[in-house]
Amino acid sequence: MRIHQIFSHIFIPLCMIFLNIIINVATCHSLDHQQFLLLHLKESLVFNPATSKKLVYWNQSSDCCQWNGVTCSMGGVIGLDLSEEFIFGGLDNSSLFELEYLQRLNLAYNDFNSSIPLKFGKLKSLRYLNLSNAGFHGQIPSEISLLTNLTTLDLSTPLTSQHILKLQNPNLAMFLQNLEKITELYLDGVKVSAEGREWCHALSSLQKLEVLSLSSCNISGPIDSSLATLVKLSVIRLSLNNISSSVPKFFANFSNLNVLEISSCSLRGHFPNGIFLLQALKVLDISNNRDLHGVLPNFLPDAVLHTMNLSNTNFSGKLPGAISNLKQLSLLDASNCQLIDTLPISLSELTQLVHLDLSLNRFTGPLPSFKMVKNLRYLSIFHNNLTGVITTTHFEGLENLLSINLGDNYLNGNIPMSLFTLLSLQELTLSHNRLDGLLDEFVNASSSKLELIDLSNNILHGPIPVSIFHIKGLRFLQLSHNKFNGTMRLDMVQRLQNLHTLGLSHNKLSVDVTLDDHDISSFPSMKYLLLGSCNLGEFPGFLRNQSQINALDLSNNQIKGKIPNWIWRFNYLVYLNLSNNFLTNMEGPFDDLNSNLYILDLHSNELTGSLPIFTKYAAHLDYSNNKFSSAPLDMYKYVPFLYFLSLSKNNFQGKIPESFCNFSSLRLLDLSYNSFNDLIPKCLMRRNSTLRVLNLAENKLRGYVSDTISSSCSLRFLNLNGNLLEGVIPNTLANCKSLQVLNLGNNLFQDRLPCFLRRISTLRVLILRSNKLNGPIACPRSTSNWEKLHIIDLASNNFNGILPGPVLRSFKQMKQCEAESREKYGSLFFDMFDNVDTVSLSSLLSFFNKFLVIKLHKLLETEPYNVVDHILSYYAISNEYGCRYLDSVTVVNKALQMKFNKIPTIFTSLDLSSNHFEGPIPEELVSLRALIVLNLSHNTLSSHIPSSIGNLMNVESLDLSNNSLSGEIPPELASLNFLECLNLSFNRLWGEIPTGAQMQTFSSSSFEGNEGLCGPPLEDCTNDRRGHSSPTPVHEMYESTDWNFLSVELGFIFGFGIVILPLILFECWRLLYWKHVDDLLYKLVPQLGFSYEHHRGQRYRSLRWIG
Repeated sequence: MRIHQIFSHIFIPLCMIFLNIIINVATCHSLDHQQFLLLHLKESLVFNPATSKKLVYWNQSSDCCQWNGVTCSMGGVIGLDLSEEFIFGGLDNSSLFELEYLQRLNLAYNDFNSSIPLKFGKLKSLRYLNLSNAGFHGQIPSEISLLTNLTTLDLSTPLTSQHILKLQNPNLAMFLQNLEKITELYLDGVKVSAEGREWCHALSSLQKLEVLSLSSCNISGPIDSSLATLVKLSVIRLSLNNISSSVPKFFANFSNLNVLEISSCSLRGHFPNGIFLLQALKVLDISNNRDLHGVLPNFLPDAVLHTMNLSNTNFSGKLPGAISNLKQLSLLDASNCQLIDTLPISLSELTQLVHLDLSLNRFTGPLPSFKMVKNLRYLSIFHNNLTGVITTTHFEGLENLLSINLGDNYLNGNIPMSLFTLLSLQELTLSHNRLDGLLDEFVNASSSKLELIDLSNNILHGPIPVSIFHIKGLRFLQLSHNKFNGTMRLDMVQRLQNLHTLGLSHNKLSVDVTLDDHDISSFPSMKYLLLGSCNLGEFPGFLRNQSQINALDLSNNQIKGKIPNWIWRFNYLVYLNLSNNFLTNMEGPFDDLNSNLYILDLHSNELTGSLPIFTKYAAHLDYSNNKFSSAPLDMYKYVPFLYFLSLSKNNFQGKIPESFCNFSSLRLLDLSYNSFNDLIPKCLMRRNSTLRVLNLAENKLRGYVSDTISSSCSLRFLNLNGNLLEGVIPNTLANCKSLQVLNLGNNLFQDRLPCFLRRISTLRVLILRSNKLNGPIACPRSTSNWEKLHIIDLASNNFNGILPGPVLRSFKQMKQCEAESREKYGSLFFDMFDNVDTVSLSSLLSFFNKFLVIKLHKLLETEPYNVVDHILSYYAISNEYGCRYLDSVTVVNKALQMKFNKIPTIFTSLDLSSNHFEGPIPEELVSLRALIVLNLSHNTLSSHIPSSIGNLMNVESLDLSNNSLSGEIPPELASLNFLECLNLSFNRLWGEIPTGAQMQTFSSSSFEGNEGLCGPPLEDCTNDRRGHSSPTPVHEMYESTDWNFLSVELGFIFGFGIVILPLILFECWRLLYWKHVDDLLYKLVPQLGFSYEHHRGQRYRSLRWIG
């Protein structure tokens, strides 16, 4: 018993003390060794002591466990964090890999610029390894996969890099096979290069995985169902991969899912609504998937979603009122979708909202109030259909608001001046609305934080408030395209020393640019100066000192004489517009010029001689409407990057040089209204894979159009009007699948109706007038419709037969009765680039030559994108930039030619006049409800005017003159409220002219030549004139000749003695004779044509003058 007590009370405690001493000695020895290893590591690593916040402070005098970046436990170093130490070498031969107890290692954000050392496989105790963005490159070594205790592995690289790390040998499956304990895996930017089934199966073995981050890994889809077994997933990041499949429905079964980021993955199909309803979901980013569609659900209460990005998808429908259930939402971006209807008032209940972007949708109705959303910093509802006024209460009390963008809507009324005094507001964009009234002065302008103000393209008038020029931090002021008036002295902007953009163009202002020497020296350094339509009489002298200028617009002024040589010598000038002035020549010399201009617009001046070609980087040259007469034959060598070239309305003549075909990037070529002759170069018709617009109208071109149009034709617009072209219309025009406007009018084409054009579903305008086209206009072998055709002009040809119902039924666009306001429709335009937002610099540059893009970035590298986008918007809306090309169309109405300088998209016109159509007006014709102009004059149409003509509720011009229509005028004609021009003259109509608001406004010439008509504006219907009155009888003969159009000389030549007697005595001789005379005259005189009419069951042919 005593021995036992001695053992338990004395011996055991002594043993414990002894053991503790041994452990402490061992620990101290181990820790000293590890401190030695760390100091050796410091000595071997190459880093910058000036930027180091950890390594630089490691030294022998202090305990290593107290060093920054070092974590100890149980007397050993278990954690090492050397992230962001700017280390750039020395890792391979360091003592790092001897720290055997290390469990956590973070080397992120350094610049080792080497492959990952194989020795990482020695750190068997590692549970956390972060080598992200550390400058490693090459193949990831298989030794990493030996770290079987890893729970977190981060090998991410910058997403902007070109896959500097690779995981190919071993591949993903081999690499992960031993890492079963992994809960977080980050391989963003690593080139994995695996298809859907392969990478999904490899990951399915990681049953503990919670975080999966594989953005920009060069993986593809579809996403395999084997991924559904990873039920613990809380984070999925797969953005910037080419998944090219639908979003799997089983994602909605991941009940722990907090983050889902699958942007820019080429996803398609319907997005599963169940994902929106996941109770744990906090971040959802499915942006930049244009083929992904869906609708927003009624969100559940108590949802925790705080970030939702749907931008650049095809989501449609409404923004639901239940959006207010997302109480924690701080970012909502649904820009560039297809969302419609009014914005819900419940948006104001999202009190945590910081960023709201609903731009580029189709929202309608009024702007909701945001005064309860106190945290809001960024608001953009740009490019929608919002209406109504902006009130002082919409943004009342929003002290954190930095940016408001409500541009490109239909907002009206006055601008509340309280917007200019919001406490933190830096950017205010209200451009492209219908805001009107005066801008009042506002108080405390000097304390305003505003840096950007864009009020362009509204209806603001009166003087520009002086208060604006007291906003000290103002950098960008755009007031162009309004109705501001008065005289403005440019020295007013002198106090705005930060100002670099000033837009005053296209108002009613007179800008005084006179500055004295002191003002010139202290004037702000401008980058964008827009003074178009400012009543300038000369080039502003102060511009000589503006060496930083990027864009200069002096168009639509009264500047005369020479263009000074110094204007070409600005190093950063990329845009220059001197159009619509009275400039006559350019001051030399040009030999030593090194212009960086990308866009040069000199149109509508009086410049002569040879084209200037010293702008070697130019992408857009507009020299139209001048007096230039020559250009170098090898012009493409001097301006090789051209996208837009307009030489219209100059004095060029001779053959079109084939060297125009050598511009490799040309999107628009306009040579119209010159004196070019000879044949159209075949290469122009062949080489059109890049060309969008080709305009050769109103020249003297002759011969045939080459039938060698490429199958890769990209033409949107082809105008050959007003030349001497002949032969048939080339069948290969059908290769131009995107053609919208085809104008072959006023030539000598001899062909049938080109039915093959029905295969072009995009065709909107077809003009074939004044040719020698013939035959019926039926297309019996074609079953397709003219889906979008809304302007058709077949006038002054030799078409004949009845108006075929099937063809008329195929005009689908003309049947649509638009319910929306006509004011919402714009003009037809042609994008020079596919799928590009013209007000976005980044998207536009994706189509430019890479050399030009790099050079432009260097020129504008200090400029924020949003500023450049505002400037691009100015160019695009003014149609100065050349991304869009608007054309004109001429419509013949009541023998007058009306020219639309722009083609309205809502305008619909059908002109079949001066042909040989016969028979009744078909019902299919009067079912074209959208018609605005209908011209059937100078044909041989018979029977009555159908009462259903009242269906043409939108018609403004109706011409049925010079036909054989009979019967009474239907009273329904009087109910056409938009009818402005009516011509029913020279028919066989009878009875009383219907009364109605419109009918009494037409002159008697609209009804003349109808002997049976009476009533205003003709003679009153007396008893002897009321009712039926027979038309003038037609001579009963096989053929008749309208003698009004034959000369006396011709009658004399064919009427010599011995011929006349048989013609009088024998009817068959007489008929045969006149038949041959008519045929001969038809061949000799191109202005003569046959018309056909029926009388008493017989069909007669007459020779008429058709123009």
